[in-house]
Amino acid sequence: MGLIITGDFDGDGKTEKAKLVKVKSGYGNPIEDGVSDEYEIQFSNKKMKPIKIGCCEATLINEGNLNNNDKDAISIFQAPMNGCTYSMQTYTYNNGKWEKVLDPFLVPTACESYSEDRLQNLVIKENNAIYYFTIDPNDGFLIKHKK
Repeated sequence: MGLIITGDFDGDGKTEKAKLVKVKSGYGNPIEDGVSDEYEIQFSNKKMKPIKIGCCEATLINEGNLNNNDKDAISIFQAPMNGCTYSMQTYTYNNGKWEKVLDPFLVPTACESYSEDRLQNLVIKENNAIYYFTIDPNDGFLIKHKK
């Protein structure tokens, strides 16, 4: 978990690296007519196209084989342009392109950092089903959702 992760993302039995890369530097405050930085996830296997994530910094998470397709899935825990509500997206590599495993969901953080354990457990596989957790903003309790 972090800016660089490893896994078998294409299912070829070999380990690839995935790395968060800033591909364009912005300037000023994007909320006030500035331009934000742009990021993408690049892979050591150059046959794998990058995942363009746009603004802002992110943490990468290897979710393991969620779809029973012998490929590790990647979640991207991404900072907002402004505020404390992050987004979470999960992808798998299929037929030469990245596909969403889950629709993006929001993670309110109250501007506090998340531990690696907490991030690793926002998307899980249990009894051959994929689940994700959101946070109830009223009481902070986790809500479990089935894909």
